[in-house]
Amino acid sequence: MAINRRQFIKRSAGAVSVSLIMPNMWMGGVARGQEVEADPNRKVFVVIQLGGGCDGLNTVVPYTDSRYLTLRPTIGFKDTELKDETGASTILANDPFGLNPAMGELKSLYDAGRVGIVLGVSYPNPNLSHFFATDIWQTANTSGAGNGWLGRYADQKLLGKSGLSAVSIGNGGLPKAFYADKVVIPNIAPAGGADPFVNYAFQTDGRNLPDKNNQINAFKATSTRTFPVGSFGAALAEAGFGAEEGAAQLRAAVQTYTPGATYPTNNQPSATAVSFASALKMVAQIITTIPDANLLYVQLGGFDHHSQEIGTAADNFHDKTKGQHATLLKALSLGVKTFYDDLTAHGLADNVVMLAWTEFGRRPNENASIGTDHGTVEPIIVIGNPVQGGIYGEQPSLADLDSAGNMKVKVDFRSVYSTVLDRWLGADSQSILGAKYDNLGFLG
Repeated sequence: MAINRRQFIKRSAGAVSVSLIMPNMWMGGVARGQEVEADPNRKVFVVIQLGGGCDGLNTVVPYTDSRYLTLRPTIGFKDTELKDETGASTILANDPFGLNPAMGELKSLYDAGRVGIVLGVSYPNPNLSHFFATDIWQTANTSGAGNGWLGRYADQKLLGKSGLSAVSIGNGGLPKAFYADKVVIPNIAPAGGADPFVNYAFQTDGRNLPDKNNQINAFKATSTRTFPVGSFGAALAEAGFGAEEGAAQLRAAVQTYTPGATYPTNNQPSATAVSFASALKMVAQIITTIPDANLLYVQLGGFDHHSQEIGTAADNFHDKTKGQHATLLKALSLGVKTFYDDLTAHGLADNVVMLAWTEFGRRPNENASIGTDHGTVEPIIVIGNPVQGGIYGEQPSLADLDSAGNMKVKVDFRSVYSTVLDRWLGADSQSILGAKYDNLGFLG
């Protein structure tokens, strides 16, 4: 099938995607050692995907609902158990909910009015397949088809922007939420070590490391040759040269970053917490040094707890403060708070909104394996200084389940997206989502 010039470049994006959103004239001043100054008009949106289907009922706990403990006699939390590791309560003020005890850091942000929690979120006839449900959430389309909701936003708002306007951080490749027609958004896989961006570069032949500079110079020389105007060769050469130069400038810029908070290291409190916090630290490096950074995306996976959701072998999987779910929620809570503190130290906390979502929740009842199976609704957590903190949406009744024994949907997830698009990113949500959805109020 014949393809046009733009399609050709786009399909070659694995090697050259940076050039399409990072021109060669890219921010020379920043690359020479300047961090970004605060701009009250700047709007940054950070998405946190909780992969696997996070157990919403054990994340935002409806501890006053007697049905909760009836359905979850082993893994459910009593009100007296809703205390973090310091003994501080994780109950949310006068609301009939508490955060999981592993989320003490997030509770402190909630108390400061920086966290909004939207309850009862899903869509009509929820799909319980990880892959299909994830596609639905990432496209904002119940068919799961088409480009991503943020990709459609990028096509409207980021086309022609200088700088690294959007980027995903992670080892799983580019999320579908970032699929677009007019811009190509890169995914950066963390390298680990002192410089997590080190692999975001022109990759030379590792068998001849002393010849690295010669290989790069040869690539540049080839890419700056004269090609027929409008030819595929000219397009590829231009894109390749821009990609190499842009990546080099990005790496130079992020080296000017000085952390404003202490991120976890040495596998404490867990390797998962260190890995997730390191991804958020990379996001902080980009936000603090790239003035056009607008969309960032990170992932925290492992939430598919069909068995042994709580505890360890040492306690016969009964200690609710330990185990798979607690480890992941501690990683989320600690990572987000450290990232928030970092932004605050750089004077950028007023410019950033974070949103944590998962592809579906879990069933109300625990199973025989001390776990939970795929369910429907979930709470969405929105964090940041611009957020009007509190509880939004509606908690589904545990005494009025659907015919499959799952909680009934109270809020369409596209209302969450619409609120972010209209109230934070300054976009036309109806043109992006294909319909008008309610403003939920967590951004005013």
